[in-house]
Amino acid sequence: MRRTWRRRPAAGITLATETTEWGEAPRPLVVASHATGFCKEVFHPVIEELAALVPAAEVLAFDHRAHGDSDAPEPPFDWWSLGRDVLALIDGRTAAVGVGHSAGAAALVMAELLAPGTFSALVLVEPIVFPGPYGHFDHPLVDAALKRRRTFVDPAAAYDNFAGKPPFDTWDHRALDAYITGGLVPIGNEWRLKCEPALEAEFYRAATAHGAWERLVEVGSEVVLVAGEYSDSHPGPFLEETARRLGAGHVDVVPGATHFVPMEQPERIARHVATALGSAERHAPR
Repeated sequence: MRRTWRRRPAAGITLATETTEWGEAPRPLVVASHATGFCKEVFHPVIEELAALVPAAEVLAFDHRAHGDSDAPEPPFDWWSLGRDVLALIDGRTAAVGVGHSAGAAALVMAELLAPGTFSALVLVEPIVFPGPYGHFDHPLVDAALKRRRTFVDPAAAYDNFAGKPPFDTWDHRALDAYITGGLVPIGNEWRLKCEPALEAEFYRAATAHGAWERLVEVGSEVVLVAGEYSDSHPGPFLEETARRLGAGHVDVVPGATHFVPMEQPERIARHVATALGSAERHAPR
């Protein structure tokens, strides 16, 4: 595999991207979109598993605005901007396969709504697309973000801090390693979270403002909808209604998993992406 890093323009800011390629060209494009508070690197285990399943691919992972190494514009945040960022990074390519988690899944949905045909298939892990009321609201995730510890003496101390507590205590160790590598930056004599807790909280405040729920029926991509058995955001009836609106061809409730399926069971997400790539190839124009 070959990885390359770039900063790319998007709506007046620049976003940090990481492209992983293997196999012979032309390679199908996969876009990987992370959840609020995390970074592009958490998809490394999924990408590693995917490379064992398909002979060639180009995976574009990126840090959302105000995350990782991307620029941080001033809040309040509009989640539709995340969809526009995806489109700016893809730069006119179509029929990609998208894999997104939580806010990252919502970003892919909104990109497809803004530019139909961008994605031939979407693997959506608990997309944060809820019915109204719509607006910027405080809620427990906002409070939790504002209380989050942001500095550590070194990466090992950060690993020890996260590894023993939810949600990280159920993660594949590769995902936690990747989060520590990609989510911290050395400043002076300490290591600091790249995603500022105050900005993370602003993303959570905006999570109920975008109104994409009303437009889910417009998504024309093939959709696989994934949720954890112990999800705290997508219980059975709500998951079923989301699947109905999206026209999801497959719903996968992952036994033993929580909201954080990509970090807990990366091989399962990779299998869904591999299947989506096969479907995309079958339906590609000849």
